[in-house]
Amino acid sequence: MDLKRVTRNISSQWIAHAVTAAVGILMPPYLLGRLGTEGYGIHNLIGDLGGYSSMLYFGLGAAILKYVAEHDARNSLDELNETVSTIYAVYLRLGALCFALALLLAVPLPYIFDVSPGLATAARARLVLMGAAIFAEFVGSVYGGVLMGLQRFDVLNGVKLVMLVLRNLAIVAVLLWRPSVIGVGVVALASTLVEQCLNVVYAHRVMPGLRVSLALYRRDRLRSLFTFSAQSFIFTMSDRLINYTDNIVISQARGAAAGAVYAFPLRLVEFAREALDRATHVLMPGVSAAAARGEMQRVLNFWRTGNKLLMALALPIALVQFLWGGHVLALWLSNNRGDDVALVVAEGYRCLQWLALAFVVQMAGRGLARPLFEGLGELKLPARIALFEGAANLALSIVLVRRWGLEGVAFATFLPAYVTGTVVMPWYACGRLGTSYARHMFDTFARALPPLVPAWGVLALCERMGFHTRLVTLAASCLAVLAVYLAFALVITFDRDERQGIVDRVLRR
Repeated sequence: MDLKRVTRNISSQWIAHAVTAAVGILMPPYLLGRLGTEGYGIHNLIGDLGGYSSMLYFGLGAAILKYVAEHDARNSLDELNETVSTIYAVYLRLGALCFALALLLAVPLPYIFDVSPGLATAARARLVLMGAAIFAEFVGSVYGGVLMGLQRFDVLNGVKLVMLVLRNLAIVAVLLWRPSVIGVGVVALASTLVEQCLNVVYAHRVMPGLRVSLALYRRDRLRSLFTFSAQSFIFTMSDRLINYTDNIVISQARGAAAGAVYAFPLRLVEFAREALDRATHVLMPGVSAAAARGEMQRVLNFWRTGNKLLMALALPIALVQFLWGGHVLALWLSNNRGDDVALVVAEGYRCLQWLALAFVVQMAGRGLARPLFEGLGELKLPARIALFEGAANLALSIVLVRRWGLEGVAFATFLPAYVTGTVVMPWYACGRLGTSYARHMFDTFARALPPLVPAWGVLALCERMGFHTRLVTLAASCLAVLAVYLAFALVITFDRDERQGIVDRVLRR
């Protein structure tokens, strides 16, 4: 394995995540100010509707990566082209289906989600533009998969970064000229088309012999591809149910403006969740290699120590979200004016507290479960457990949004996550690894909670000194909380051997 290439790919992944997070922090207040509460709610609603299209990939994205890498390693160019062309044929049809569904949904959209008459036309046009962008993404994603399969994440992330920056600069310019939901949609479509064209160009440049053609479609190959991707798809579908349904349920029951309020606390939690998800996914190959060599003790150590490390990162983040969430939201929206901001801070903070608790138990239950069972090649039951969590989240959200409002939807995220994260998933994982569930709960929670006390003390001191009122001092306070928690956790949470292993890795001994 080329160490330089691996380092370059990982670095590009983290840089892309950092830039995406920065844009995600800076753009929502601007969009809210230029589009208004309902306009921003429509923008988020249609984005969430578009997010469901990723479920139609059926896990074939993972299949592209796997089989492109295998065929390239064996110099089987003909098989590679047949595999890519087969998936391309499927994606072409699915992209066309998404565009047709967008056209069909455009007419009743304002009535389904209670959009005001003045924005009804804009909402319909934005949905159609999104449908066209999804079609382009389906077609171009095959070439992105080829780049990943050839281990050129750096190229793919470079294209994404450039287009991300250009797209948001264009959105700012358009909204300065004429605030419009349609204008945002036009920019999004144009940037998607350019990005997918660049993926096509670079895929052919990296692999000159690449040939994508409907004439190379092979039905028998598709069957084997679906067999591989089915379990990954189930896990992905559960993630979509959890992360994309809340805003849609809220918008349908309470209107697009309410969805805009909920979007801000949800975005804060998603930043943290995505960062930790990226970290845990990197661990999967190590589990797979250890399992292949029959080194199950190493797999067990991965589960035990990995959960402690994950909690050591998740708990201080959740502490800040739970106690300082209102300050963070107020500072985030400090450039906006009016009653809308007060509403977002007041209602959003209550939602954020439940979402922060859900974030912790999700990390405890599913954070390491997916890379663990992917490495072991045993995703069937864990994927169904995750799907149950997503379905329960959706059902509870539909019921509670009408009785408890936005906070009820946030609670509906927490409750299923608590059950699967503290009972079902770890119980199954411990049984599979032959370790004690009681010990897992003691290590993951009982030993991880005490360091929160000094971390809370730091947070209280910083608040007394007024550090929560400015962005720089707030960020410094959050880093201080994390540092204090980790210092105490190193002594309280981790065993002596684990401490030595962490120190050795930090010092690269």
